[in-house]
Amino acid sequence: MLITMVSLSHHLLVCLTLPLLAALLARICKADVIFPFNCSSQQIKKCDAMLYHINAGLNDDQIASFYSVDPSTFRPISHGKNQNYLIPVTCSCEDIGNDTIAYFYDVSYTVKEHDTFQDVSTSIYSGQALEVGDEASSFNPGNKVPMNLICGCMESQSKTIVTYTVQQGDSLTSIAAQLWTNIKDIERLNSNLTQNPDFIISGSVLYVPMDNDRIPAPRKRGGGSKWTILIVVLSVVAFFSTIALLIFLIRRRKGKKMSVEDPKPLSKSMMSGRTFSLQTQFPYTKNMEDVTAFESEIPMIYSLEEIEEATDNFDERKKIGSGGYGYVYHGILGSKEVAIKKMKSNKSKEFFAELKVLCKVHHINVVELLGFASGDDHLYLVYEYVQNGSLNDHLHDPLLKGHQPLSWIARTQIALDAAKGIEYIHDHTKARYVHRDIKTSNILLDKGLRAKVGDFGLAKLVERTNEEDLIATRLVGTPGYLPPESVMDLQVTPKSDVFAFGVVLAELITGQRALVRDNKEPNKMRSLITVVNNIFEDENPEKALEEVIDGSFRGSYPMEDVYKMTELAMWCMSDEAVNRPEMRDVVLALSQIVMSSVEWDASLGGNSQVFSGIHNGR
Repeated sequence: MLITMVSLSHHLLVCLTLPLLAALLARICKADVIFPFNCSSQQIKKCDAMLYHINAGLNDDQIASFYSVDPSTFRPISHGKNQNYLIPVTCSCEDIGNDTIAYFYDVSYTVKEHDTFQDVSTSIYSGQALEVGDEASSFNPGNKVPMNLICGCMESQSKTIVTYTVQQGDSLTSIAAQLWTNIKDIERLNSNLTQNPDFIISGSVLYVPMDNDRIPAPRKRGGGSKWTILIVVLSVVAFFSTIALLIFLIRRRKGKKMSVEDPKPLSKSMMSGRTFSLQTQFPYTKNMEDVTAFESEIPMIYSLEEIEEATDNFDERKKIGSGGYGYVYHGILGSKEVAIKKMKSNKSKEFFAELKVLCKVHHINVVELLGFASGDDHLYLVYEYVQNGSLNDHLHDPLLKGHQPLSWIARTQIALDAAKGIEYIHDHTKARYVHRDIKTSNILLDKGLRAKVGDFGLAKLVERTNEEDLIATRLVGTPGYLPPESVMDLQVTPKSDVFAFGVVLAELITGQRALVRDNKEPNKMRSLITVVNNIFEDENPEKALEEVIDGSFRGSYPMEDVYKMTELAMWCMSDEAVNRPEMRDVVLALSQIVMSSVEWDASLGGNSQVFSGIHNGR
């Protein structure tokens, strides 16, 4: 009997203690993740601020009602595939008791059945409401209760503080990239960050200073749509009318030139018996559509004789590259150095893929297509000649290939150049393309060691819709650079290129190949992706990183910037495509790394071989 009573009292004690312990833990955890922005010593009593709202399924009018704002002021901002909002509010310095004098934006909320303060703060206000202490007693159905949403003010007229709630998969690098700021500015405003600044908890709240000129424009609602449609339709009609007129004039001029001024190209083709037209070689409707698709872009059409003359009849000494598609030769056409890719006619799919992309893509960081030719059972693509070969040759055994090892400064600039080229085909062309074979051997370096993305033989068009996944019919690309979704589900999205670019960044940092033979098990290959994962799984990631940094640097590198680039590589190589950044985010992050690295180099006297080239080049 005594034992039974002791047992009952023990259970009663546990039942009473557990809720109290849970409440205490919740309060402790909440205290760890939300800190009001103190204003007791600030002169600014009121300012414009932004609250980052994580959309949990509410419509615009519901969100506007909860925040007591006009929905037309919302600034759309993406996080992965989620459409979130920056909500402009007036932030005021307030004394809310408990010795708390801080910046807040206050709203009223009408409590519903089963509501709790924590649930409302999380689901409606993105966890940005500060718990004062008496919420348990006031949170009764029907009551109107104040919600003190934390915000911040700063003296700078060019920046606005965004109250940001950390989301799953976030790091300081990704947050800085998303809100167009830098990590040091975030750290300055958030003194609660730990010594490892990327150890941030999902649900914690940070103050992020955002440049005013980077804040997205409000989304237009309602009126004016008819006028917009009319203007777009008229613009499209005018554009195609102009294109049609240009094609007519060019064809007419070209026809006169061939028949009167110089009949030689035509007679050459007829006499040789080896040169054939693309139309006769590919009579199928699909391929003829491919031809007309790039006709309006007017690439130069060369004769086979011109190609042979340019390469000394494809002299072996002129060969500068090879691959599954065929060979690349150095040549001279007129007075211009060119690179000529020679492909078997059964590679017509890759041939047309490159033509369709490169005829429409013109960017300083993308290899330029000059023209094409066909003949003797082969297809030929003529590119600008990029003098210093591939990045692969400069990273892996460079001395054996006649190159000096690349400095850290050169590598950061190469990374930024290549990222800009990929970003361009993803975001800035009329049609959106996925390269599908980003790797160091497809990144070429000019005489100033500036990078250009090449080899678009596997490129795919991806529609600009919400559902961008494209299912490939076969696995293409290069082992070591393929993301999980491509290997397992044959999915192709711009995020496939982002993953591969992450591997390129890892190669730039470590000097290792994407796939290397495992020292412990020689019969197995080890992925560079695993090497980077192991760095961040280590108790001391900085030390683990130092052990794999390319030895050719000989200790000459800024550790902070190398660490940031490694974090960026890790972000790009996230297993889930939705957790990877867009290439525009990568470009921003690399721009900051380049600037910081150049400052580091300048502090050493700017003596590196590449330092002056960065400023005197393009």
